[in-house]
Amino acid sequence: MNWKVSATPRALAMTFSLGLVIFASSAMAAGATLTVGNVTSIPCTGTYSTISAAVAAASPGDTIQVCPGTYNEQVSIGKKLTLIGAKAGVDARTRATTGESIINNSCGSVQIFADSVVIDGFTIQGSTDLDPCYIAGIYTNPGGFGYDGGYQILNNIVQNNIIGIEMDNTGVLPAKVEHNLIQNNNNPGPDGGTGIDTNFGANKITVNANKFVGNSNSAIGNFGGGSNLTFSNNEFASNRRAIGVFAITSSTISGNNMHNSTGATTADIRFFGGVSGVAITCNNLASGAGIGIRIDDECPGYPNSSITINNNNISGYPVAGLQVDTLSYAGGPGSLDATNNWWGSSTGPTIASNPGGTGEPIVDLDGVVKYSPFLTTLSSCAPVPQIGPPTNKDQCKNDGWKNFNSPRTFKNQGDCIQYVNTGK
Repeated sequence: MNWKVSATPRALAMTFSLGLVIFASSAMAAGATLTVGNVTSIPCTGTYSTISAAVAAASPGDTIQVCPGTYNEQVSIGKKLTLIGAKAGVDARTRATTGESIINNSCGSVQIFADSVVIDGFTIQGSTDLDPCYIAGIYTNPGGFGYDGGYQILNNIVQNNIIGIEMDNTGVLPAKVEHNLIQNNNNPGPDGGTGIDTNFGANKITVNANKFVGNSNSAIGNFGGGSNLTFSNNEFASNRRAIGVFAITSSTISGNNMHNSTGATTADIRFFGGVSGVAITCNNLASGAGIGIRIDDECPGYPNSSITINNNNISGYPVAGLQVDTLSYAGGPGSLDATNNWWGSSTGPTIASNPGGTGEPIVDLDGVVKYSPFLTTLSSCAPVPQIGPPTNKDQCKNDGWKNFNSPRTFKNQGDCIQYVNTGK
């Protein structure tokens, strides 16, 4: 027998078989579930009385299941883990708030220091202490701590912190923030009043189908820059503004419902400079206290460029629907594509170049905005405006009746005026 010939496949077969055994053993060893419960969680009980103890005992790839109850601790996660609260898989925007797994800590409740961590189904609250504490309810900074990110923050109520979530990501692994209720993160401190904040760079992150309510600075604020960001299908209600960003590129803002913002001196969408390649499409912007969309260059020398604003509903802003500050946009006349938007009236926006336009004003001192053609009815791809009820009959005129869906969707201008006069 030729041992040189026959020994090779035999050795390979043995190696392969041994590999299968090792793989199978590893698979059985990994992926364990550790349970957590304390005196507040009875009758649900767990092997560990604190989440931090379970994290310390866990191996990468494990799942930590947390009973309903209150956990007054700071949870620092330095390995790939999945943390499952009592409301895992249940959309935080609409669920009942009883039976929550609550993590509460004044120095910041949760810090993520590893790749591919999942946080699902918690209430995370209580950040009040300043540096050296982590001032966010959930803190991430992959680039600063030598990992890539790729976390998933799902189905959480994030509330009553200085900052709700410090959201950063290197972009090597995509990250996702979805189905969260991010509200009232207004404790005093740096960037206090911000729902999601970025200070160290955000890349390849999807922020989808969340609800932001009552954040007194900005629902989303990004002054750390980044690229390939998607802000989609979120609701922004009664925040000072919805989105304020600096130096982001190749990103989209789409399908969002922004309404009743409180900031009279800002805008629901505000670009502070250095923004390029961003599409604002199919959003509803309604009934804010200031401006719908503002493009400016707060730090001169960083003009914005290659921005498109299409198929949005923009109505109910007392200052302007769109304002482009002088020298804030790099491009000649008509280079900013803002066509096919609904400006609150079938006559189009109010601007000198559109005689007879009675819709939202456009402030465009440099003449860079191309707004025609414009929509004469509501955008079919944007969320239905949540405006109402009308309080005077002038709000019903010039197709304003089309903006209301509270107390009902009106059939015509007369139907709207009748409601104002009779309440029916």
